Amino acid sequence: MKRTKNEDHFDIVEDHYFTATELEKSSAIWPVRLGMDISKTSCHVGPKAVPYFYLIFVLEGQAEFIYKQQKYRVQKSDLFCFFPHLAHEYYTDQEHPLQKVWIAFEGPKSLALLERIGINPSTPFMANAVSEEILELISNLFSIVNDNRQGSDLARLITLHQIFEELSRNTSDVLRNFVCSDYWLQQGKDYIEMHYCDRVTIEQIAEHVGVDRAHFSRKFHSTFLISPAKYLQNLKINEAKRLLEQTTYNLSIIAQSIGYTDMSTFSKAFKKTAGIPPREYRFRHQSRQEIRTVNA
Repeated sequence: MKRTKNEDHFDIVEDHYFTATELEKSSAIWPVRLGMDISKTSCHVGPKAVPYFYLIFVLEGQAEFIYKQQKYRVQKSDLFCFFPHLAHEYYTDQEHPLQKVWIAFEGPKSLALLERIGINPSTPFMANAVSEEILELISNLFSIVNDNRQGSDLARLITLHQIFEELSRNTSDVLRNFVCSDYWLQQGKDYIEMHYCDRVTIEQIAEHVGVDRAHFSRKFHSTFLISPAKYLQNLKINEAKRLLEQTTYNLSIIAQSIGYTDMSTFSKAFKKTAGIPPREYRFRHQSRQEIRTVNA
């Protein structure tokens, strides 16, 4: 949906809203809104909060952004991020109208991707971050939306990720490491979730993210309040429960499918986590299902 009109604080507004498709929702992030405006001079916007992540690309002009009690002087080529449900406000310059583009997005990897480009809730601002390549990608995104071309959900998705890729390319390692000193921790958690059925070990996970096992385990536990070994085992056992409930596979096949080499180890791990042996778990589930069927 497109909206173009004058508003109290703006001379020009072009605003597009998207309804995310299933394809977009299967991605790390997806766009929900795209727009541009030219603010009036000497105006005050906010305080207000937004429901999504907003990347603000400053095209021209100047303003003072106030966010989490910090003040940021923004100007041409600067980048700013508004985070969901955190209030912000800004004052436009008396002589230099603020012209900006915004892209609102959401998705399970929003924070991780923002950290890739050196942005987090404590460091929402990047000076001189908007390159010609990024402006071209933003222009492409507007063209896709305005043309309303078939398959535009995929085109929107690709272009949004390309913008993040270009921003990441232009982010220095020093800034990224400063903002994302623990980014490797999320990488390790993602790796566990992807490979928990592959007989992966904590040593292999730590090696994958480039830290030693002891440091990985300590940091994982302090951040997620569970040890990586326990988290790995919980994922295995939850998958085993699903297979016990939804399939007729024998216990040996289930054990092998979640990375256990023998039945004894699997049964002990299952009972330790679930409180009962896997065979009894399946029996109880089947009994409950039969009762529901009779009472239906």
